[in-house]
Amino acid sequence: MSDAVDPHLTGPYGPRTSSCATELICRDCGYRTPLLDTAFKCPACGEGLDIDYDYERARELIAQRAPEQRPWNIWRFEELLPIVSRRAQTQVGAFAGKTPLLHAERLGAELGLSKLYIKDDSTNRPSLSYKDRVVGMAVARLLELGKDEIGCVSTGNVGTAVAALAAQAGVRPFIFYPGNMEKGKAKACRALGARVCQLDGNYDQANRACRELAITTGMEFANITLRPFYAEGAKTMAFEVVEELEWDAPDHFVIPAAGGTLSSRVHKGLLELEKVGLAETAGTKINIAQASGCSPIATAITSGGEITPQTPETAAHSIAIGAPGDGTLVVDAVRSRGGAAAAVSDEENFGAIDLLGATEGILTEPAGGTTIASTARLAQEGKIGPDETVVAVISGNGLKTLHEHPEKSWPEGVPCEVGAMEELLNDFRQAAAAALH
Repeated sequence: MSDAVDPHLTGPYGPRTSSCATELICRDCGYRTPLLDTAFKCPACGEGLDIDYDYERARELIAQRAPEQRPWNIWRFEELLPIVSRRAQTQVGAFAGKTPLLHAERLGAELGLSKLYIKDDSTNRPSLSYKDRVVGMAVARLLELGKDEIGCVSTGNVGTAVAALAAQAGVRPFIFYPGNMEKGKAKACRALGARVCQLDGNYDQANRACRELAITTGMEFANITLRPFYAEGAKTMAFEVVEELEWDAPDHFVIPAAGGTLSSRVHKGLLELEKVGLAETAGTKINIAQASGCSPIATAITSGGEITPQTPETAAHSIAIGAPGDGTLVVDAVRSRGGAAAAVSDEENFGAIDLLGATEGILTEPAGGTTIASTARLAQEGKIGPDETVVAVISGNGLKTLHEHPEKSWPEGVPCEVGAMEELLNDFRQAAAAALH
């Protein structure tokens, strides 16, 4: 009997997963470096690094393990994820993923879309946003590296995800917010034990400062130094949606865009599903939703030009990134799939939040309102057909951002007496009837 160790079962991190990740690669110049490398930018051209895989081996391993033998979380298809340490994987993300895909019949009727689905990542665990997927990968990578501190720069949801998942993993989180921070999310971070700092600048300025801090101190930042691994977590949304549709890929995704990680990696995930033989996804279009007060990606797509940085002026703070790090990847993905984009006003955004709530009982944050308003716009423009299958992504929970919503008048101090209450009830009914006409 041979004493040789199967390199696919063990490695420098100890017992390993069935990850088929092979190396870090620059998609721009072709530079390659081992997966053990801690680089996050290409030393040859300065672009961001990506993870490459042995797709033939991934196809073989996926075929050997039935769906019922796989966990229903972000690690379901670990062959296509970059974490190789089994120990690191088991410490984070056990309850992230498997968010509902809901047939939104009532909302669809309002928008003229018979096959509209909501991918509701506002129910993600533990922090109620899609960021649990990407931060789960970053924290697992941190554990692989044997480190116990993690930073992040955040417009809101990344911070709460880092705070929660770091707490689960037993590492110390440090959260840096820009000046227009969503204060409810910052309070949540502090309640979760994180150290939180508000910087005097917008997100793009804060991001540059945090990059310098990471280089100076050696601290790992979830969405900077760990970004190649962080970004891969977003693919799990593509894997889930296609499986939830019984391996029949949708005609459209509509995805809110900030830095561009989610939409660009949904594109990568769709490509990988084809490479390993799980689904045919070439016909799926990716459409981008942004706020008109910060729409560098949507503007580039609709104008046919390139990304031009913008100064954010929108209430949709969680997607207010004027210089998106993965913006070019998103534009390329949308164009290659024949998709489109829309940029909607804050007024349209909050109207869409109310419409989603009133029709489907889902309370979303402004990023989700942007998705619904953009879906409506694209349907009106004929870029989404009435009978096409559409998946609109709700990326974060509205309970975090109630203070952002415009105030609505409501009756206060009504006498606790049946006559006054009945009169008010009749007023409510008349207003509801008038709204239908």
